[in-house]
Amino acid sequence: MSNKNEHSPNVLNPHPRIPVYVETATLDVLDPARVQVSTVWQGSNHITFKLLRCVEAVRDLTKLLESIPRLEQPLGDKRFAKILATPLYNLACGILDLFNEIESNAKEYSSLSATERNQLSERKNRFMELVPTEKGSDLREVRNRMSSHIDKDAVMLPSQYWSKVDIAAFFRWLALCLIELMHLLDLDIYSWTRDSKQPSICSLMTIDGSVVNLYMQNGDPVGIQSFTFAKSPKYEVAREIEGLVSLYNTIAANVDDHS
Repeated sequence: MSNKNEHSPNVLNPHPRIPVYVETATLDVLDPARVQVSTVWQGSNHITFKLLRCVEAVRDLTKLLESIPRLEQPLGDKRFAKILATPLYNLACGILDLFNEIESNAKEYSSLSATERNQLSERKNRFMELVPTEKGSDLREVRNRMSSHIDKDAVMLPSQYWSKVDIAAFFRWLALCLIELMHLLDLDIYSWTRDSKQPSICSLMTIDGSVVNLYMQNGDPVGIQSFTFAKSPKYEVAREIEGLVSLYNTIAANVDDHS
């Protein structure tokens, strides 16, 4: 058997009625801001959409932190920190929303082991204690009144709100968000789909690494066309998170000295 690093699969076992393929190519996860091939992975259940909401915030944070070398004294610039508050708040809320979706989704929650469920509850409670998103918290106040929206009170009483802009705290919360997101990504509860390039075939990955290619009629599956072993798109999600982690590590060492 030969493995070619291309999207077209290779037959792993051609003898059974339902063929099995192996695919060595790595496909991207959908990024609406980029021009991509049609076969990129997309979410196919609510939990995965909540995960991709976090990925969007990760992409925004990555783009923002990439701009730091072009700024003059960015770590001492509260205006930069103020702008950082919006994607950081979005990421923190996205993680909480993902926690809640997992706990409220009976099918996926029941698939977790007792240990995983206990850890999930403990980690959620700890995250809520350490990363402030509730009404009146500094991060939410900066995001709502100064970053994503400029409130007149932030102009009339600037010191009251600018005192909440703390880049050291923002980076500490960012680190906690990245740790938690990688932990949640490790769970095998996400479902993905991609364009098979055949109108009658729907490709689904509901178990990491295993794609079921289904025959479809009138929007409903009527049979299995083939199975494909493929790299889980979670690796691509992890790669994007790790890219932000790398930027964070490069910058964070200097934060305390300039905050």
